[in-house]
Amino acid sequence: MIEIHRFSDGLTRPVPFALAVASVFALAGCASSDSGSSSPATPVAPAAVKVTDAGARCAQLAGSTVPASSIGLPTQGAKVASAEVVAANATTGEQEYCKVLGEILAANSADPSIRFELNLPSTWNVKALQFGGGGFNGSVITGLAVVSNAPTAGPTPLTKGYATFGGDSGHQTPGGTFFSNDQAAANYGNESVKRTRDAMLSLVKTYYKADPWKVYYQGGSKGGQEGLNAAQRYGNDYDGVIAYYPAQQNQSLVLSWYRIWQAAYRSPGGYLNPAKQAFLKKKVLEACDALDGAADGLIGNTNACLHTFSVGALRCAGGADTGETCLSDPQIRTLQTAASAMDFAFPMANGITSAGPYPIYQGGDVGAFLDSTGVGTATGYYGFFDGTIKYFFYKDSNASSDGFDYLAWRPKVEEMSRIFDSSNPNIDTFKARGGKLLMVQGTTDMLVPPSMTTAYYNQVAARYGANVGSFVKYYVVPGFGHGGGDFLSKWDSLSALEAWVEKDTAPVGQVTVDGAAATAGRSRPLCEYPTYPRYKGAGDVNSAASFSCVSP
Repeated sequence: MIEIHRFSDGLTRPVPFALAVASVFALAGCASSDSGSSSPATPVAPAAVKVTDAGARCAQLAGSTVPASSIGLPTQGAKVASAEVVAANATTGEQEYCKVLGEILAANSADPSIRFELNLPSTWNVKALQFGGGGFNGSVITGLAVVSNAPTAGPTPLTKGYATFGGDSGHQTPGGTFFSNDQAAANYGNESVKRTRDAMLSLVKTYYKADPWKVYYQGGSKGGQEGLNAAQRYGNDYDGVIAYYPAQQNQSLVLSWYRIWQAAYRSPGGYLNPAKQAFLKKKVLEACDALDGAADGLIGNTNACLHTFSVGALRCAGGADTGETCLSDPQIRTLQTAASAMDFAFPMANGITSAGPYPIYQGGDVGAFLDSTGVGTATGYYGFFDGTIKYFFYKDSNASSDGFDYLAWRPKVEEMSRIFDSSNPNIDTFKARGGKLLMVQGTTDMLVPPSMTTAYYNQVAARYGANVGSFVKYYVVPGFGHGGGDFLSKWDSLSALEAWVEKDTAPVGQVTVDGAAATAGRSRPLCEYPTYPRYKGAGDVNSAASFSCVSP
């Protein structure tokens, strides 16, 4: 039996705790040395740390600072604006924690700071979790929610004992206006990941008198791109990353969105109204739904669908728009633009030469670029490319994004790609540290198309060969879009990552559950790429047990 003792620093822990922590770091050192010995055994997790004087300890953080020397990129350090204890909530199960708000000061005082929130639980599991942002960022991510696309009823990481934190990526302005400031743009691109992580871990150590045993990153979309940056650019800082539909070609994507949007809204007759949007979806499902063995409203075998569905079969007689049950030639050209890759006239960072194609013929969510009115300025595509073109390229709020020619801006486009794209398959440092990467993509995502996430994974797989599965898992979920879709995938990815990193137990037989209101509770196996879930021919079509992961 391990006896609990109270120490003079206001923390309680089992007596062997210090020895456990020491052994963990000793093992880490052995793993990186050339001792000629076999791989070290899986480290034993240190026991939880209990803060018994949270009120006083939290109050001491208020007004405190983090020196610039503790942050690996140039800053003037960080300062804490407020720190207060939030009481435990018996209804939600949330434990007591110290809520810390503050900012990381830019090296140049004229540049905006990075604002943050850090949550320090009174019972700490000796781990830290960084939350990624979304879209253009600009709002502080609190770190109080569950991780991306986790079951909402499950415990939050804070409830599980994680020190959690997030930031605003280094600006507090709407839309893409922050692109006018070079440092804000660099922070948004990738640098805020590092600055936020380093400043928060300094505060964690101040509060608990110990470094975290494990540090994880999680996020989706822009947050997924940030997660890939964590693995690619700052691989020695993280033990595990969860990246949902990662916008790894973050701004290269913008060029392809602009191209598709132009076809729909700036080519005469190119727009598809809501009735035609629904007509397309209906016809795609009719052609492809059952190709995975089950007519369930989900297209699992997307490869077969590519060879089965033909948009030409929907063409109106003569190519003119003659009604809601056919497509005109201009409308087909819009769809074909989305269904084909944009080939760049020059390579982007890491040799990327194209963006797309988009899953327009596999049940893709056309609402990402086609609205209900035909105006187009309220679509997701427009909001991103308009802000980027106006403020990153033109740096003029009065400029019009219409007519933008990326060829005329080649040096700036190449700079943009270097800063923002996280498409580098070299994650040697992350791998050497023992890091594990979980990537999840939906088949119907029209913001971050599965073709691009798959292309990145294939680059990683080509670099590491048969060894890639030892530290990267990539899952593609049928019917799942950009956080939505016909199958609203819910998976406890954090528990899977913990088991893999901390116990060397790789994810096997994982199941994802549908969170959509109309189909809530149905499940599917979470299949590793390139396999997909195929119905076995018998059993409940709403149960993962009735499906097996097969190669296309």
